[in-house]
Amino acid sequence: MPEILRFDAALKKIGNESCSILLGNGFSAAYCGYRTLLDKSGLAADAPCRILFDRLDTPNFERVVRALEDAAIVERAYGREVEADKLLADAEVVRKALITAIQAAHPTHLDKIKGVIPNCLEFLNPFIRVFTTNYDLLLYWVMIKSRQFGDGFYLAQEENGFRGPFVEDNRCNVYNIHGGLHLFLRKDGETEKRLAGADGGLEAIAQTIENNNRFPIYVAEGSTESKQARIASIPYLKLCFERLKESRGCFFVYGSAADDNDAHIYNALFASKISHLYFCIYDLNELAALDGKLAKYQKSNRSKVQYTFVDSKSAGVWGD
Repeated sequence: MPEILRFDAALKKIGNESCSILLGNGFSAAYCGYRTLLDKSGLAADAPCRILFDRLDTPNFERVVRALEDAAIVERAYGREVEADKLLADAEVVRKALITAIQAAHPTHLDKIKGVIPNCLEFLNPFIRVFTTNYDLLLYWVMIKSRQFGDGFYLAQEENGFRGPFVEDNRCNVYNIHGGLHLFLRKDGETEKRLAGADGGLEAIAQTIENNNRFPIYVAEGSTESKQARIASIPYLKLCFERLKESRGCFFVYGSAADDNDAHIYNALFASKISHLYFCIYDLNELAALDGKLAKYQKSNRSKVQYTFVDSKSAGVWGD
């Protein structure tokens, strides 16, 4: 049976060695309803616009909206105005469904978690770099209250409710590998972030989707291959993933199941120059399965990186 350390014992064992962390869905599980956004969209299973997600083999709302809008152009060119109008109406349905999904899955405002932010900051304090595969706003909200962590937008220009572009040298040690609901791609290919308006971050994001026909940058694809393709297509995501691959020192993983659909993450870690991997486990009944998964990634990368399990509950991330 592999050894399981308490979180504080793991940190004591590391001593003064530099340390980074990757946050998975478990980091947000207490506040965000993590199924896929598509599951929470409210789109009827037999609606053509919902079926289109399956036909295009994508969970990406933006891709489906673009497909509908492009199809409408074709229909109008052939004089089929009624069909074109129906496709554009469905595109609007999909846009609003994304807003519905975000609002259903996410706390409405930073104030909903402000009481536990100090606990989370204490948890993150030992780490010099934070990586996340979540695209919710929780880490962003925590980071707002921190002087230690930055996302590369610190000195960026503010305009029309956005701050950007992203510049890594601009105080950046937080990397959103799978994007974020607050991150948007500009026409010039640069990334900017949506600032919270008077009604809170979710409302500002909803307005951007509905009024400006712009979609957040987020990776929700089902397989590790499709996730990698999405990451490679956006410069910001590609840079975040490159920084993960360059990791050194000790490395913690919290809130991840190490599943095959995140194989790109674990292949990167076991092929990196990290000195030791500390994997936080929540359910001790999953220990044997997780040990097998990590051993598989270790072996397939012919890696010398060793790993140790850590009790997730002992970390007290949200003051539990």
